[in-house]
Amino acid sequence: MYLKGLGSSCIVITLSPRSVAGRAQISEEQVVPRVPFESCPIRLSVGCLGKKWALIILRDIAFLRDQTFSQILQRNSGLTPRALSIRLWDLQREGVIERITDRGDKRKGYYRLTKQGRDVVPVLTALIQYGIRYHADSVFEDEKPRELTTLFPGKERFLLGRLEKFARRQQEVDQSHREP
Repeated sequence: MYLKGLGSSCIVITLSPRSVAGRAQISEEQVVPRVPFESCPIRLSVGCLGKKWALIILRDIAFLRDQTFSQILQRNSGLTPRALSIRLWDLQREGVIERITDRGDKRKGYYRLTKQGRDVVPVLTALIQYGIRYHADSVFEDEKPRELTTLFPGKERFLLGRLEKFARRQQEVDQSHREP
């Protein structure tokens, strides 16, 4: 939930019900940033990343590396050359991808993630995790849910990006609370 009032903004997330001793308990714990947001970062990010085809194009560039216009177009039925051109331009303007010209053939270009674009990979990872867990019937032939570690063993650093440090820090905090 995004709240704006009294001259400052913040995101407030109320955690979902928990089960304690078999009984559902409503959590009143809210997750609020220490510094209020002037504008909602989710809304701002969705402004570019939420446009039609953007995440699919980013998926191809992030996971298949150095993709040409033709390769992206061929891999995604329903994507038109005009829509791909517009979206590639949007993503370049946003600073998440760059076009690298082939040294041998100046007409040929490849798209790759920028440093800023690598911060989008955890977003793609979260969508993959959701899809393989809750849409396994459409994703996998055997219709069984999977875990990311099964599909991408040893790729945690790439998939989580800078979130890996956050997760490790939280893991250390949790462990220190358990130790006597």
